[in-house]
Amino acid sequence: MVHLGGWALVCRKTLEVLEALLIEEKKQIMNKLQFTVSDECIACKACVEIADANFDMNDSNIAYLKKQPENSEEETICREALEACPVDAISVVESIHNTSEIEPVLSNAIIKTTLDTYPQLKPVLVKLSPRFKKLQNPAMYNTIAKFATFKDAARLTGLSVCEILHTINKTLGIEDKLIEKMPDCISLHKEETEFSGEPISWEEAKERYIYNVEVISEIIEKVSGLKPQENMVIISVEKPNALLKTIIGLGFNFNIEKNREYRVSIFNPKLPEKDIDWKERKDDFEIMDVRAMQTDPFDIIIKRSYEIDEDSGFILIQRFEPAPMINMLHEMGYESITEQKGPGEIWVYFHKMKSSVKPDSHDENKPSLVIQSATPVAYPVMMRLLQSEKIRKAINIKELKVWEETEKHLSWIVNGKADISFSALITSAKLKDSDIKIPAMFVWDNFYILTRGYKASGLEDIKGKEIHTPLFEEAPPAKITRYLIKAKGLDVNDYHFVYGQPFGRPEKIFMDFIRGDAQTVILREPEASYAIKTMEKIGEDISIISYNKIWNDLNKDFGSFPNAGIVLKGEFVRKYPELTQTFLNELKEAINWVNEHKRDSAKLSFDMMRQPVENIELFLNRVKFEYVDGDRLINKVTEYFNILIAEGIVDTKIDKKFLDIFKINV
Repeated sequence: MVHLGGWALVCRKTLEVLEALLIEEKKQIMNKLQFTVSDECIACKACVEIADANFDMNDSNIAYLKKQPENSEEETICREALEACPVDAISVVESIHNTSEIEPVLSNAIIKTTLDTYPQLKPVLVKLSPRFKKLQNPAMYNTIAKFATFKDAARLTGLSVCEILHTINKTLGIEDKLIEKMPDCISLHKEETEFSGEPISWEEAKERYIYNVEVISEIIEKVSGLKPQENMVIISVEKPNALLKTIIGLGFNFNIEKNREYRVSIFNPKLPEKDIDWKERKDDFEIMDVRAMQTDPFDIIIKRSYEIDEDSGFILIQRFEPAPMINMLHEMGYESITEQKGPGEIWVYFHKMKSSVKPDSHDENKPSLVIQSATPVAYPVMMRLLQSEKIRKAINIKELKVWEETEKHLSWIVNGKADISFSALITSAKLKDSDIKIPAMFVWDNFYILTRGYKASGLEDIKGKEIHTPLFEEAPPAKITRYLIKAKGLDVNDYHFVYGQPFGRPEKIFMDFIRGDAQTVILREPEASYAIKTMEKIGEDISIISYNKIWNDLNKDFGSFPNAGIVLKGEFVRKYPELTQTFLNELKEAINWVNEHKRDSAKLSFDMMRQPVENIELFLNRVKFEYVDGDRLINKVTEYFNILIAEGIVDTKIDKKFLDIFKINV
């Protein structure tokens, strides 16, 4: 008989060791599901409610992956979140994740290199400090973040470098490796490189720019935009190490002096480009990487596209092919080449073609204007208007602002910062004592009551219901609704209006409605159409009550009532009468085009409006766009405000001063 006891014991121990090694290897090498949230997110928060350990909402109320799933249970609930997303904004891919091969991120790691390798860290860092959001601005991300380290980031954000490193490495699942490196993780190299610069041999500009954390993105944008042989001088209380690294990385010359403050003179030594085909120099174009942006990059891209000189260009990096933006810029005199560099990395090279139209003699002095929109209902018209060659030739866009908190646009009108505003009539008319003109209205009616869970054909059917209402109690939506209730012979006390804190936001009311958290809502366009289309998709019946119908039942043959239009700064109208008329003519043309090409307009606008094309198309089929000015506008506004004043909805007087804001002499 052969005794195998000892041999069996050895084999068993060997198997146990092998099994332990396999378990460890399985921990280190896993087929991990990588979830992402696209720009199509409509902030419904469904993913957060289902998988709050993995999804969260950023400061712009858009969902993001705060942590990839770490086990099968988390993968399951993340898949449930994916399936629950009403607009398919969540996607998933399977990838091999080997933590044993990942080195810890240390203080000397370059910010951009790290975030390009681990893009899931971007929202994590923004959550850690809002100042990381500035570093992810395209101008900052492709300049200062390209050369600065996390030690520099600690100075810029006011955080400790240890807090940043532990947060990063914990997210990557390798915090233990960071701990093994301590304290070397924060002191691998000498503390700072000495930046000596060189003597000034260039002509200096007269302007001086103050450099600090609050204005760093603006300064970096100006530095990166220095043209060949241009100079700028910066003053900083502290030594601007991150800026100096950026200057060196850009290949610029600089001189630095230390007196009470640091004085940095920056010079772009490149010679002006000769006539080289743009395809051969496209890789030298300015890069705008908008993949990490938590808000829509539309206004930044459009502003930059207006600023760029002819025969120059920029590179737009996005996670998908931005077809609406490409189409729009083509209409604005650009040509482009699209290349896919990798999964979720599309590079679009935009080149601004030389115009065949000779510029006017005053072209170099064309005004730089600030344009803002306080209401998303005007976005399709804005998109088409910005394509106008006449507008492009006549103005520079100094700033283009699309507000998410609509009330903030009023200060820009009052203090004269905005030259052109797209704004609601009742709101703007309150500013009659300001130097403004409202020469045209083009959005009419626009409000609806929607209900779910019960049928409602009129105001009497929503008695006793919580009515989720935009803005606040004394704002026009609530006041007009109360007027309609009283005028119908109903008791206002039977109706319960609910407002958000501090304001009822249309976007949130829309999301509460489609989630079922609100059964009765007042919605403007386009959110009313978004809700109608979304509920249609999920197969749930809703009721729609039109304010226009009720209004005309009470005010026979009134027709449509004015909702929103164009507000111009008075100084702009007086200084540029011809340009004012050109702008209004082009606005009218844009409105006509949108009305005649609704499908094309939806394709042009869906990216900016963060909704599927079919949702935008429904909105365009429901909204009433009509350009009205002159005596017809004055008559309609007078008729409308007579009712509003009589019912106590607005407190104003229809006098010559009031009516003059609707007149322009050009």
